[in-house]
Amino acid sequence: NKGKSAKYYISQAGGFANGARKSNAFIIYMNGQVAKVKGSGKNQVEPGCEIVVPIKDKSKADKWSLQSILGVASSIGSLGLTAASLANILK
Repeated sequence: NKGKSAKYYISQAGGFANGARKSNAFIIYMNGQVAKVKGSGKNQVEPGCEIVVPIKDKSKADKWSLQSILGVASSIGSLGLTAASLANILK
């Protein structure tokens, strides 16, 4: 659609993901040229363009997320219960 912004097309595609690097979005044109999205990206989008929004590095972002903390705590708890059960059996 003529005159629509890059943000419009991103929202039409479902919006930004949780780990999206919104400020690093870029457009790949049909001729292979690449340009960073400036502001809302109005008047930058042409027919056939591809809009790319990279994601944040998962190894750094999710290093100590709630899920990983719960996983470690669950494993430690299971090991503790196993040790207690073995101690009871061997008495």
